[in-house]
Amino acid sequence: MRAFSIVWYVAVSLFLGYGGWLLTFRTSTVVRRAHSQYHCNFFLKPWYSIFMRCLGIVIWLLTALTDYALLTQR
Repeated sequence: MRAFSIVWYVAVSLFLGYGGWLLTFRTSTVVRRAHSQYHCNFFLKPWYSIFMRCLGIVIWLLTALTDYALLTQR
C-alpha cells in the first residue's frame, strides 16, 4: 500500500469509529442538537434514540468489515 492509501484508510476508520461511538454512547447529545437546529418534534420521538444507537452499531460493524477486507487484501 502506498503512504496516501494508509493515511486515508486510517483517517476513514477513525472517522467512522468516532461516528459510531457518538451515535451509540452520546445519543442524547445528537438528538438534542438535531432538535435545536431543526426545531422539529420528530427528533423527540421515543424510538428515535433507539434508531440512532442501532445506526451507530451498524456503522461500527461496517467499519470492522471494511477494515478486515482491506487488511487481508493482497
